[in-house]
Amino acid sequence: MTATQKAGPKLREWIRRYLPNEVASTVAELASAGVVYSATGSWAAAAVVATVFASVGYYATAYVNAVRWSFGDHGFGRANVLALRSVTVEFGPVEVVDSLAIRPVALYLGPVLTGNAVLGLIVGKLVADAGFYGCAVVSYEKFRNLLAVKHTDRKEAPDESLAAVADR
Repeated sequence: MTATQKAGPKLREWIRRYLPNEVASTVAELASAGVVYSATGSWAAAAVVATVFASVGYYATAYVNAVRWSFGDHGFGRANVLALRSVTVEFGPVEVVDSLAIRPVALYLGPVLTGNAVLGLIVGKLVADAGFYGCAVVSYEKFRNLLAVKHTDRKEAPDESLAAVADR
């Protein structure tokens, strides 16, 4: 098996885990930045508010997913405790650094350096996300046994074709 063949399933796993969080975060981040900048004319205020709303969107989605993934095996109360532990272990340290330093600076400098609001916010977000996911993936892989994870059922087995699953 080549390195590319080994990386493919891992990349798909990370995308499945993080993409719903990222979609919620991006919508909240860009919308809140646009509203605040329109109201105040301040990139600094927009960057701070966008950082807060990005976190709310991201972690609300991560928490709900962790509860869903734990609920079947543990019931409602324990699933919530496991979800809280999962989000804290996987994202706690990286979120502190991201929210207090990387993201506000990137979201402020993006529009300032590009001279374009939309392009600058997107560039700032991508820069901040690169740092965030670099750390989050390491945390996920290192502490996976403490995290709520989606259990792959037989119908989602990565090494089977659709035809093989349908024939069962």
